[in-house]
Amino acid sequence: MMKKRLLQTYEIRRDFCSSKMMPLFPLSAVSSRGSIPPSLIASQQEQSAMESDQLPNQAKTYVFSNPELEFKLLRQLGLITYGGATFGECSEVARHMGDWDLDGWAREWSRLASTVEHRAEESLEREHFVSAREAFLRAANYYQSAEYYALLNAGSNAHFGLKCRECFLKAVPLLQFHGEAVNIETRNEFYPCYFFTPEASDGKRKTVMLVPGIESCGEEQYFYHGISALRRDYNVLIFQGPGQTGLLRHQPTNFLRHDFEVPLLVAVDYLETRQDVDMRSLAIIGSGLGGYFAARLAVFDHRVKALVVNPPFVNIHRIFRQLIGLRAANVDVAIEHINELPDTILAPRLKMFILNMCRRFGLNRLQQLLHATEQYSIEDRLYRIHCPTLSICGESPYPEMETQAQEFHDGISSTNKSLHTIPSLYGDDAHDHVSNLSELNRVIFDWLDELPAINAIRTDAEAPE
Repeated sequence: MMKKRLLQTYEIRRDFCSSKMMPLFPLSAVSSRGSIPPSLIASQQEQSAMESDQLPNQAKTYVFSNPELEFKLLRQLGLITYGGATFGECSEVARHMGDWDLDGWAREWSRLASTVEHRAEESLEREHFVSAREAFLRAANYYQSAEYYALLNAGSNAHFGLKCRECFLKAVPLLQFHGEAVNIETRNEFYPCYFFTPEASDGKRKTVMLVPGIESCGEEQYFYHGISALRRDYNVLIFQGPGQTGLLRHQPTNFLRHDFEVPLLVAVDYLETRQDVDMRSLAIIGSGLGGYFAARLAVFDHRVKALVVNPPFVNIHRIFRQLIGLRAANVDVAIEHINELPDTILAPRLKMFILNMCRRFGLNRLQQLLHATEQYSIEDRLYRIHCPTLSICGESPYPEMETQAQEFHDGISSTNKSLHTIPSLYGDDAHDHVSNLSELNRVIFDWLDELPAINAIRTDAEAPE
């Protein structure tokens, strides 16, 4: 039985080019209990050492030895700038957690979220509306933090996600801006989005649509870019589509799709129906994998008048293969057994990454995931992007990300395009600059504010008839 299980878990992968069989390791080397002999692990460690100069350098961690938890903590600390967290509350959570304790992560963040939510309710009942607003916003963000690893650890992620939305919706009427939850419907599904305006009025305004990646959610995007846009007199639509956190809460089998421009086109159609949106000044900002989704929209829809991608991707399959490494790319494993792979083949942080990706794609094997990412490419369609475009990249440890940033910049047909590198203040934030959101938003909105395509048209739209 054990041998059958191992054959299912570590399949021998056929090299379709040469028809050679490529075993990961001989099954005879596995003991009757299914463990891997120390001698085999040692040899793999030696191979890893020899190849280390070819692998990306990993960021130094300061709080956790687990770089995934370190990055997620940094993510929370970065939102302090816009009221999504406080340093004291974040440090208190970190103090009570172990390095690889995913259950503890969800438990501690949800406990903090519940405490802050209770304080918000107390302030609201006593009509202290500013205090209630601030606490509800932090509670929403803390519930979202709990949601992430509960999702990977088969916990009550839906409960945490729905609590995140609930707290955020309680904060919306108390905001200094006008906001509403909108369900953008199409056929047999809906996309749970948020729409904000600087103030309630009948006038048309320049508008940005925020497209998150697969780890973020609409509530977090409000802190990331929403507040900065609203302060600069933009309308904001925060989109949540297939495979993204905000939609999976309601439709857990609505997985990622390679043609993500299809749901985004529906969102643009929705904006056309609003009387407060000037469609001649529509900008799209994509973060993380959302940068790829936003670029696909610009390829197919010229209603996009300005595009910001952070970072720019042209081929997700190439990125994915470099992230997991050559050894892991030659393995097929069911995700329920992925933690049985030796760390020398796949680092623990990458095991969590693959669990997350499989959850978003609706797949259960590593090779299925690798094959699915082959469809995620716009290399041969970049020339169709003509609108002004800002590409933002960081000091990534992965050369492929730098290569694709340059490919994207060179391949698009925009006459007004800029490739901007934001220095990393902290090693683990090079992906989306979470520790320096103020600088990120300065770069983005200074660029947008200087575009005639956005602001000259806005002036015309606001002029009296």
